[in-house]
Amino acid sequence: MATNSEAIRFAGDVSIDNIEIISSNGFGQEVTNQVVAIEIYEDLFSPFISGILAVKDSLDFANLFPFVGEEYVNIKIHTPTFEGKDKVISDQFYIYKMTNREMLGDRNLVYELHFISREAIVDLNKATSRSYSGKCSDIAKSIISGADGLESKKTPIIEETPNSVKFVANYWPPVRSLNYTAETSANSKGSANYLFFENRLGFNFVSLDYLYTTAPIQDFVYDSYMRDFTDDGRSFRNIEKEYKRIINISVPMMYDYMDRVKSGMYANKMTNYDLVSKKYIVKTFDMLDDFPNNTHLNDYPAASKKVIRRFNAMGFTYPKYHGNFDAYGDVTNSKTIQKRISQLLQAEATKIEIVVPGRTDYTVGKKVKVNLNKFNPITNTDTDTVDNMFSGNYLISGINHFIDREKHQCHLELIKDSFIVDLDKGGQ
Repeated sequence: MATNSEAIRFAGDVSIDNIEIISSNGFGQEVTNQVVAIEIYEDLFSPFISGILAVKDSLDFANLFPFVGEEYVNIKIHTPTFEGKDKVISDQFYIYKMTNREMLGDRNLVYELHFISREAIVDLNKATSRSYSGKCSDIAKSIISGADGLESKKTPIIEETPNSVKFVANYWPPVRSLNYTAETSANSKGSANYLFFENRLGFNFVSLDYLYTTAPIQDFVYDSYMRDFTDDGRSFRNIEKEYKRIINISVPMMYDYMDRVKSGMYANKMTNYDLVSKKYIVKTFDMLDDFPNNTHLNDYPAASKKVIRRFNAMGFTYPKYHGNFDAYGDVTNSKTIQKRISQLLQAEATKIEIVVPGRTDYTVGKKVKVNLNKFNPITNTDTDTVDNMFSGNYLISGINHFIDREKHQCHLELIKDSFIVDLDKGGQ
């Protein structure tokens, strides 16, 4: 942990300011010194933040509160010298489970407390039956903050949608209504890649296009850097450079051509039918034809023009609903569903996992840049050593903040939809 002077000692230094457990009757107890480790999870494709507290207890908190599944925990953690709401992990969570309780002698025991965002408990206990209508972005805002929705006090980040929709939530939990709204949303360019997720900044209802256009918050490098040196040969610590260093990197799966074909990433065909007019239409979609029309992390698509793709490889039927509601035409996303399927699959075309020194301003949905070198032997005459396949801009799609009494590490899952190299020119 950091000292009270707020001097940052090394990349991955951390200050655990406060961990306080609140019982159902309002009794609060600070347990900062009893916490051995903290893990906080965020996921771009998940609606809520969750985590685990590992506690070493000699005061018998289980009977003090008591722990019965009705407690909250207040957490405040920050990287030394980092200030401001957007750089600090600070929130109240619901403790929903205790596991792995073990005795360590007569007076000590350890256990894990699992916590999740308070809004997850609202979603778990609520099923709404009502209609929603209007702009998709306005519907999302009302569900996140409204009494019929998640009842969240957090200020949401919402990208305005030009399109409108009307639907009936038939005893749906709020998150189901939000996901349905995201599926029917499209931005001004016609991109249909909206997501609903929570990160450290709050709840987000935005498109991947919106995330792609943000500025990178960090440049990561995988090399053998250790320390900087002065002119007289003395070494010193450059913490800013240390934060850029990748401790470990892995690629769970580089690509799966067969899955991309079967899931409709490269191309797909939709038979669209309307039960009212008794008409149908067949529409095809090609990823490479559509690529220039959209916003991307990098310049070139994740496939060459020579990739074998057929529309029939992924065909499906999809309905239209004309005239279900007055003043509304077709209220389905039949115009954008094919593009949405492909864009969401493209978003994860390349996925890597890295471990880096932790910072509390890292959160899902942020853009980062990764610079990797080729792993093949390099000679003095080589002018291009960049790994063109894995270098480039990425989105943080998953993050595990692992914090103990010594350091803070972040395990990041990074995804990108495109390459920095043109595959049609031989990858050069």
